[in-house]
Amino acid sequence: MKNILRTAVQQRRQFLIDKLLKIGVFKKEDRHLYEWTLNDLEREYEYLETNQDKGKIKQENQQLQ
Repeated sequence: MKNILRTAVQQRRQFLIDKLLKIGVFKKEDRHLYEWTLNDLEREYEYLETNQDKGKIKQENQQLQ
């Protein structure tokens, strides 16, 4: 069971690292993504997702005016 959980955490971390790299996040506060905990990666990804959506909505509203 330990190995299954460890593998799942590693896969989720890698997934988030890949997503953040595609967005253009490589490191923050002199810490590379590979040094971040799963929780750090989750928070950063959620933050960027939320702010990207707000930015898209603002752009769409400006185009309509």
